[in-house]
Amino acid sequence: MEIKIIPPKDFLQVHQLRDYCFPNKYTGARRDDFHYWVEHSTTLGAYDEHKVVGQLLILPLNMTINGKNYDMGGIGFVATYPEYRQQGIIKKLMTEALKKMRENGQSISVLAPFSVSFYRYFGWELFFEKLHYTIPQSMFPAFGKQLDVVKRMSFEWPERDLFQVIKDFHNAQALFNNGSMLRDDAWWKRIERRMPDSHFAAYFNDDKIAGYIRYKIKDETFEIHDFIAEDLLAEQAIWRFITSHAASVSNIKGVTSNNHQFGFYFKEPQFKKEVVQDVMVRIVDALRFMQHYPWGDIQEPLYIQIEDAFCSWNEHVFQINKSGDVSIIETNSIPEMHMLTLTINLFSAMMVGYLTVKDAVMYTNKHLTEDIIDRWQLALPSIKPAFYEYF
Repeated sequence: MEIKIIPPKDFLQVHQLRDYCFPNKYTGARRDDFHYWVEHSTTLGAYDEHKVVGQLLILPLNMTINGKNYDMGGIGFVATYPEYRQQGIIKKLMTEALKKMRENGQSISVLAPFSVSFYRYFGWELFFEKLHYTIPQSMFPAFGKQLDVVKRMSFEWPERDLFQVIKDFHNAQALFNNGSMLRDDAWWKRIERRMPDSHFAAYFNDDKIAGYIRYKIKDETFEIHDFIAEDLLAEQAIWRFITSHAASVSNIKGVTSNNHQFGFYFKEPQFKKEVVQDVMVRIVDALRFMQHYPWGDIQEPLYIQIEDAFCSWNEHVFQINKSGDVSIIETNSIPEMHMLTLTINLFSAMMVGYLTVKDAVMYTNKHLTEDIIDRWQLALPSIKPAFYEYF
């Protein structure tokens, strides 16, 4: 079984494998979108002679970690034909994908798992809890009557200048919100292809955008797909816009972060909420990642040993000095009680802000002094990540 990058002459086979292995066959704009990413991704295939029998796409994306933008490999469309399963094909594809991401400079990776335990085996870990909510009309939030400046557009009836303002605002907030993804024009085009019936509403305060939503109305339900506001006033103004549709919608549905006190200030906050964990993260190149990391207060040099069964280049002891410089050192020079030892899973979840240092150490079942734990926590920003994209 040969693992290699799939050449353009075999792209039709990629479509055939995707259509067979996933429940919804792509047609029209969605097929065009998939083909775009087949062309622009690192598209790996497992070959049985000339036949593509397994595949994996590494989408060239990005991820913001506490104000720093990282090249990120988005793993998607992992599939094999049923007659070729149980032969270790996915393992070979995942192993090759890690090598390719390192070569591409993608020091971090995100995926949506069909099985958490399956991808944990390869080093990915859960890092974000989504809160899906449904608000019935009787519990719609009420923030009084006020004349807000809201401008609307849709993909069907776009307004170029307004759309550019929305896109710029989205990316500015993405750098501010840990774990987000900057959206380039290709990603916005993907959203348009997949959800062409999307509408936009942008709230302006003193002629400056302060928030926006992307939404659609279907079957008397107001479905929110983006909701980004820079402060509470903008958030309340957007809710006033949403609830102005009360005559034609009976429910509001959306997704937010479980880390937020969502609905806390609503008069009736006890509506339906469901927590979903459906994204996983992995640091691919620990040294490269840490060299770019926005370290906090480092009072004394920090030491960490990483255990990674699939990336030998990560299996080292790293030193982070007071200025944030990171280097590989010899293991026998540091007492074990002064060194944090983590699997790549725990390391990834900790460095993006999902786990505290104390949580990560607890899951290792290894002893580390409180002083060392405190030093590490001071060095790591404590903003929880939020990742809403899907691929």
